[in-house]
Amino acid sequence: MHTHDVTLRVLEARFHPQQKTGGDFIVVGHVVWETDDGRAVVQPSSALLSRAEPATLLSKLQYLVALNGAASFERLQVLRSQFWSFVEVPLLSPSGGSA
Repeated sequence: MHTHDVTLRVLEARFHPQQKTGGDFIVVGHVVWETDDGRAVVQPSSALLSRAEPATLLSKLQYLVALNGAASFERLQVLRSQFWSFVEVPLLSPSGGSA
């Protein structure tokens, strides 16, 4: 079984309504890679669900993830977009140190 060998990787997806220079952003959700086949799972944030346009932003995020395919973890972090940014979320390893 390799379930323990899989590296859990997470990117926080941020949408910038006034472009990145505006300062404010919405955390749309987290893109999580935790499967053996490298597919990403989009998890909507609670902040997004309290907004008026969650479905539109969520569908756009899912589109961006699908468009970049298996390499989306690397590609999303260097995505050239005025409105979207993706930041890796550091995770703690089971030993208590940082991964």
